[in-house]
Amino acid sequence: MFHHLYLTTFSTYLIVILFIALILILIELNKKPSTTSTDLPEPPSPRSLPIIGHLHLLGGYAVPYQAFTNLAKKYGNVIKLKLGNVNSVVINGQENIREVLVSKGHHFDSRPNFERYQQLFGGDKQNSLAFCDWSETQKVRREMLKTHTFPRACSNKFSALEDIISNETSSLVTRLANGPRETKNEILYSCANIFTKHFCSKSFPVDDPGFARMIENFDDIFYEVNQGYAADFLPFLLPLHYNRLEKMSELAHEIRHFLIDDVIDGRYESYADEEPSDYVESLIQHVRNEESSCMSWENALFALEDIIGGHSAVGNFVMKLLGYLVTRPEVQAEIQREIDGCAGSERRPISISDRGSMPYTEAAVFEAIRLIASPIVPRAANQDTSINGYRISKGTLVFLNNHDLSMSEKLWEEPDAFKPERFIVNNRIIKPEHFLPFGGGRRSCMGFKMVQLISFGIVSGLLQNFTIAPVDGQTYKIPVGSLALPRSTFRFEFVSR
Repeated sequence: MFHHLYLTTFSTYLIVILFIALILILIELNKKPSTTSTDLPEPPSPRSLPIIGHLHLLGGYAVPYQAFTNLAKKYGNVIKLKLGNVNSVVINGQENIREVLVSKGHHFDSRPNFERYQQLFGGDKQNSLAFCDWSETQKVRREMLKTHTFPRACSNKFSALEDIISNETSSLVTRLANGPRETKNEILYSCANIFTKHFCSKSFPVDDPGFARMIENFDDIFYEVNQGYAADFLPFLLPLHYNRLEKMSELAHEIRHFLIDDVIDGRYESYADEEPSDYVESLIQHVRNEESSCMSWENALFALEDIIGGHSAVGNFVMKLLGYLVTRPEVQAEIQREIDGCAGSERRPISISDRGSMPYTEAAVFEAIRLIASPIVPRAANQDTSINGYRISKGTLVFLNNHDLSMSEKLWEEPDAFKPERFIVNNRIIKPEHFLPFGGGRRSCMGFKMVQLISFGIVSGLLQNFTIAPVDGQTYKIPVGSLALPRSTFRFEFVSR
């Protein structure tokens, strides 16, 4: 009887357990599909090779991002690649890129951990404004820069920057009118003086040897940072670049000494804790505020170097813009027509306040930016996440194919042509949503407004006074996919109007 009772009790328990399990299964089946990144599929991926992974797929192209466009045609807009020992994904398509930059920008606010970047910035990439990961320090640095890099129209900062650009452009015109000169040197000098005057309240004469050396050093480092090396993905190749990296370190030390001795010039010790008059004093005040400071003076100096070094990006871009204009006299003529109409019979100098009345000139700046298709700095995922329904693991390097957005036949009519008018609708500047040369979200380029304002001011000043003509024997093939140009580059003839 007890045996029978045991079996009956066991059977009852078993039936209850099975009934509960059935209910749980039905509940699970009726749940909405899970959207956690671990349940999502991996992005499609081509077949890889040992050691190099997919690096071989990037060969044979003028710009590696052209390879990304071709891969997208076969594998889709989100592609998983193994580049050497680096897990990567390539993101194509406007919606997917905006998902990385904006809607999930907080998931993708880190930067690559390339050893080369570490060495270029004092052994720690966090010293860099562009190549650091997101942090409270980075947030503070960006906030401090906003007033200076995005001055509001009609504000005192904007008026001061306008005067600086106008004065430096006038000086540039005078120098170029005096005979043949190395144009890139002259452009870089003017851009550097604009930056040091605007951010540091300090300018230098054209014959200052220390200032000239600083400009050369920054230009060499800017060129180096814009180069892509297989060693970034295959670290065992890094020793091949040690001599070059050591040279860059020496140039950085020279820049640091010049900034401390000749640009800051004792202001840290003499600052009286008043309302900051420029970026230097903003940095000093922040470092001295022990309660809120998240930066040491060393960190502040790296931030200052980074922003002053931005003049190299602007100067190199202006050179490329001139390279486009010199072979397009019809574009120059249209800009000059706009300048003459704005300047009036008294031929007053054009300034950055005239941008609203000169849409074609501003559109020419945008068109050069589009054609150069400089890459958006790669991101790195700071957590497990997803893009377009595909799983993206923490630490994955993310390439955003801005080149395709800038050069797609689906998005632009005659994308290879230089046509400023594509940015003008009803005599006003219109930037399409797929025009994202400076990224977006909280990691967008902090200097893009400076690029626009300074390049507009310089090009307007030059074309108000000159027509730019080609030099015999000089070719004007504009390298794309990067802003950097070699130190010795295009020569132009400036013909007085």
